[in-house]
Amino acid sequence: MRKGIIWSLTMGALIVTGLQANDSVASELSHVGGGMVLAGLGTAVTDRYFPEYRAERGWIGFWSATLIAGIVSGIEYAQDRDDASGELLDFASGVAGAAIGSFVTDRFILAPVVHTAPDGSRDVGLNAAYRF
Repeated sequence: MRKGIIWSLTMGALIVTGLQANDSVASELSHVGGGMVLAGLGTAVTDRYFPEYRAERGWIGFWSATLIAGIVSGIEYAQDRDDASGELLDFASGVAGAAIGSFVTDRFILAPVVHTAPDGSRDVGLNAAYRF
């Protein structure tokens, strides 16, 4: 199951990397989608290969995707200094996608969460709640 998820996220990231952008709604949605894929991939890789950071995997996925979006926007701004507002819009869209992707991957795709407390005790399981 997890192998298929990681493969899907990787293929999605490779597909998104070849897109050209402008300031249209479709373009910004592609940046949101790219941020979602990158954050989901970062979250899944942290879960799989770095189990000691499993409790913080959502944050790691979010910040890794945000860092990549910032680097890409910085490079594109350096190449075309006329479009600062467009690059900020692209960056903000990528960050919004990173927030969505890391949250969904952490809470719904990779559950249950194994949390190790500082005293060495562990909590394992799913949290199900119903609002009355």
